[in-house]
Amino acid sequence: MNLKDYDDYEIYEDEDVKDYDEEEYERDSYSSGRKSQKNRRKKGGGGFTAMIFVIVLLTIAVIGAVVAAVYLLFFTNFDQNAQTGDKPIYTQAQFDEELQAVRLAADQRVSEAYDNGVEEGRRTTLTTLMENLVATGSTLSSLRPFYPDKVIVVSQGTFHFVDINKELKLSDIDPANLRTNDDGVMEYMVDGEVMSHKGIDVSSFQGDIDWDLVRADGVEFAIIRTAFRGYGTGKFVDDEKFEQNIVGAANAGIHVGAYVFSQAITEEEVIEEAQTTIEKLSPYTTSCPIVIDVEFTGDGGRMDKLTPSERTDLILKFCEVVENAGYKPYVYYNTEMSILYVDLPRLESIPKWYASYSSDFFYPYDIDILQYSATGRVAGIRGDVDMDICFRQFWTD
Repeated sequence: MNLKDYDDYEIYEDEDVKDYDEEEYERDSYSSGRKSQKNRRKKGGGGFTAMIFVIVLLTIAVIGAVVAAVYLLFFTNFDQNAQTGDKPIYTQAQFDEELQAVRLAADQRVSEAYDNGVEEGRRTTLTTLMENLVATGSTLSSLRPFYPDKVIVVSQGTFHFVDINKELKLSDIDPANLRTNDDGVMEYMVDGEVMSHKGIDVSSFQGDIDWDLVRADGVEFAIIRTAFRGYGTGKFVDDEKFEQNIVGAANAGIHVGAYVFSQAITEEEVIEEAQTTIEKLSPYTTSCPIVIDVEFTGDGGRMDKLTPSERTDLILKFCEVVENAGYKPYVYYNTEMSILYVDLPRLESIPKWYASYSSDFFYPYDIDILQYSATGRVAGIRGDVDMDICFRQFWTD
């Protein structure tokens, strides 16, 4: 799924890839983070808040000083004069003048404290941001601590700060439990036990696969491409390795499912994609889902022109056809697609397969599968392959 479909261009990751009628195009809003980085991020962003808190306390203290000064200035002298029978020391004009002087002094101190606090907060924020950038090398990871209630998305060169929708089901994945082992395989560990499942997704671009070696390398599930639709002409093309892959994977004892790369722009087209996938799977026993892969190409792809509402309508129609046929539908997307280009609340009931290649994992919403690399290596496959981790087992052993 890491290579996308082109009609008029040839874009390949590897030199040994041959020409096809429809080409695939690799993209992801986080593709710049595909190469592994050291997962170091220094937490920050709290210095400014603490400084404002200090300012508030200082303001309260100054106001208290004003009240105390007024009391000592006026009421104490008033009590003393009442006891001696003397006239008050201060006239009303003198009292007002003294009170105004105290107020001005208090205002000056508050202003100085505020200015000092803002400057200190600015320095703390900039220092933390600099340290985060040095540690992670990622702008998004460095900004995230300062915006804990937002998802930051970069799309077509623009930063978007989108509020996290707390009414949606939120992720229960603890990033601290994610680790990459010595073989480059991501695992989810709880109390020292691996709770996740190793998977891959493949297409004809992986060529001939030795599925017995793949299974021996610990792969438990594989999601196999059935077909793709060209993003320019809309031509729907079968994946020439689908039958070979699904038979080989199933015979090796690997749980199998299927996906279709969609560029449908009409209901008729998305129904064709769903029905074709169902027909291709019907001779085989499958325990994994049927997935619609929706991606924003940013290069004039026909699906790019849809509104989020229109794109969501097509996803829901695909899932309806798949579910009516007795299969479990899933939707595949990345941060850019899920936050900006679909109506996510309407997809709440559809299980998610999410793609992110950042070593600093962050996604606020619930997902079942994470595609974490497009350059993985697995025994039995020559070259790169997409790597996946499943957090919930969706098959029966």
